[in-house]
Amino acid sequence: MRIAIAGGGPVGAFLAIGLARRGHSVLVIDRDPGPPRSGDWTRVGVMQFDQPHGFRSGARLSLIHQLPDVYQALLTAGSRIGRLPQAPDESANIFCRRSVFESTLRDAARRQEGADWRTGHGVDVIIDGGIAGGLVVDGVGQLADVVVVATGKNSHLGDALRGPAEGGLCGFSSVSRSYRSRNPGDGCDLPVPSVVEGPDYLSMVMPSDSGHHSLLFTYPASNRDFRRLRDGLAFDRAAAAVPTLSPWRDPARYEPVSDPVVAGNLTNTYRHQGPARGVAPASGLFFIGDAVTTLNPASGLYLALAFPDAVHLMARLADPGSDFGQISAELDEWAEQHIYPWYLDHVRQDESILRRLTGGGLDLAQPVTADVVCSAAAVDPTLMSLVGPYLALLAGPDILDGATPRVRRLLADGWRPIGSGPPSATVIG
Repeated sequence: MRIAIAGGGPVGAFLAIGLARRGHSVLVIDRDPGPPRSGDWTRVGVMQFDQPHGFRSGARLSLIHQLPDVYQALLTAGSRIGRLPQAPDESANIFCRRSVFESTLRDAARRQEGADWRTGHGVDVIIDGGIAGGLVVDGVGQLADVVVVATGKNSHLGDALRGPAEGGLCGFSSVSRSYRSRNPGDGCDLPVPSVVEGPDYLSMVMPSDSGHHSLLFTYPASNRDFRRLRDGLAFDRAAAAVPTLSPWRDPARYEPVSDPVVAGNLTNTYRHQGPARGVAPASGLFFIGDAVTTLNPASGLYLALAFPDAVHLMARLADPGSDFGQISAELDEWAEQHIYPWYLDHVRQDESILRRLTGGGLDLAQPVTADVVCSAAAVDPTLMSLVGPYLALLAGPDILDGATPRVRRLLADGWRPIGSGPPSATVIG
């Protein structure tokens, strides 16, 4: 089949390679021409491109099983693999900069026989009698038997054919900065990101590839004081004031390689394929990635959910006689089982964390959220039998239901997930 993919980000590139290797003729349309021969890559339309990135186990396993050569290329490019101590190999995550991850996938897609890559802007889907027939690219029609929309969260391609998205702004913003070790043997060797809740913000150390790592502050979007950290000197002073961040910005060991980057308008959203669950937007038109769900990027769940969804779509398109309407309904059903629970889990966590960071405290009348359960595992290690599989994505969020009685007993005894960092007035001031 001729398949047109709108969007050449990680999901679009992953699909292009996988579909071409299954014998399809694939055309990828993306606005960004790709990394320049020299200098930094300023990715068109991707606000979070320079933010810290970790790719959790669902993304890694999809690459290993579907595109093992691309996975090896990521390792060759310096990507680090990390997991919780004593955790199984299938729980491991990939740590590397988004530029490394995406350029590796894009390079493989552009070299893939059967995949054609064009720079352009997909402005509309060609629909005739309820059947998708291609994409309008910069005013010119590109015909196809199947159209896949894998564009970013700010795209509106195909919106008129779908129902509204559930969710919206998550209430958080962030500011981060990247560093590189001065000594090749002194890179950030954390097996997983270090996340600490301060009194009114979260701080994170994110390991990365080739001696790189990032430091990040996540804070309530209503707290505009953190915008002052977009100044490099102010950011470094703030990082030095947080005990868990300070060692990783030591100027004797690490040099900053980026200006601070602010990320705002972060969202948690979920959307069906068409106007309602199980109803196709048009025959032969499918949505994937950000077009299905967006999550606060602090979770690192984006590709861990999107790649398996893409694998499901590729498997269903393998049959030339496939009923496209049935495939659309099955995509909705698969997402309801494997994506929607994580969306709900993240919405509830963000609401709980935001309440605490803005002085509201923990609402004991509400269900115990995953972030509280994970914090409780630090004082009750027996909870790790449930928290471990949850963090490794080896089980869905409902596995933590079994921890609720023990966590409620801890809360009744006075325990609280209290932040250990200095207040923002000290950090920013």
